[in-house]
Amino acid sequence: MGSDDTTTLEHVPGQVWMVDFWATWCPPCQAPMAHNVEMLKKRGAEWGTDVRIIGLSIDGDKAKLKSHVASKGWEQVEHFFRGKSNASEVYSVQGVPHVMLIDKTGKIVFKGHPANRSNLEEDFDTLRNGGTISGEGCAAAEKVEGGEEPIPEGYTEMDPKEL
Repeated sequence: MGSDDTTTLEHVPGQVWMVDFWATWCPPCQAPMAHNVEMLKKRGAEWGTDVRIIGLSIDGDKAKLKSHVASKGWEQVEHFFRGKSNASEVYSVQGVPHVMLIDKTGKIVFKGHPANRSNLEEDFDTLRNGGTISGEGCAAAEKVEGGEEPIPEGYTEMDPKEL
């Protein structure tokens, strides 16, 4: 579990990530988190450091999160407590469960409910091998006029008055 409320996650090129926004009090979040653990038990040794499954809890109580994870035996997933982070707003997460798949280059290639991906293990393998995934929630970034880089999905302009 993330050691404090100021932990920063920084993507490492070559890694495929799934960030799972969830909560202990959310009944629909429990089966996807259990599935995450099962995938890691089954494929974790093979995937090594190429795949990271990160649980980002929106719970209000870090102690309750730790207790819940321990009681369920879900320690294989890297759990972090969102605390006062603005991650939900930055990535336009309206509810839970909500996952983001991030490819080897650090690009968000899927956002949505985990049930919208029929085979996450296959998605991880495809992304590990440099492939692309498609379907609902997968949108290719488009170049903006003038050849500039696309605005990343989930980008939120900062309001200088809030700094």
